[in-house]
Amino acid sequence: LEQALRLLSLPREVGLHPETSKPIVANFGRFGPYILHDGMYANLDNEEDVFTIGLNHAVTVLADKKANPKSRFNQAKAPLKELGEHPDTKAAVKVMSGKYGPYITDGDVNANVPKGTDPQSVTLAEAVELLRARAEMGGGKKKKKKVAKAPAKAAKTNGDAKAAAKPAKAAKAEAKDKPTAPKKAPAKKKVLEET
Repeated sequence: LEQALRLLSLPREVGLHPETSKPIVANFGRFGPYILHDGMYANLDNEEDVFTIGLNHAVTVLADKKANPKSRFNQAKAPLKELGEHPDTKAAVKVMSGKYGPYITDGDVNANVPKGTDPQSVTLAEAVELLRARAEMGGGKKKKKKVAKAPAKAAKTNGDAKAAAKPAKAAKAEAKDKPTAPKKAPAKKKVLEET
């Protein structure tokens, strides 16, 4: 009963922010406990904090959120191991932990660490060899294809606009000459006999 009364008291106003004099509100949301101030949401670590957070702690949580606007889910993960500099590209080679297991990257090309190999035991020479093999297989970022522009504008500038229009008319005339499928007779209506 006590827990139900606490939940019914939400959203809880923590207090007024000392700088803006606008309220700071603590509540539970779709993604867990949070505090809200002037349209900015900041996540709370503990569910109990919704009921116990004080004004000073709320202000510091909001200040941290303002200083680091990236969400906790989109932050770059720290590498498992820094191997050194790639001899060809001079980029930093790192062993990272990914969704599908550990991998090696130099910033452009990613190569999986072979199964059964400890990611901490990979050397720079092995990593460079894996990255080169992956690059040969077609790994890395795809480049955008350039689209060639049609030379129609050049024909118009030379005064050949009429000559360019005639072949188009000829193509339309050929399309008209093609035979069409024969038309079918409409279906006969069935007459129901009354008995």
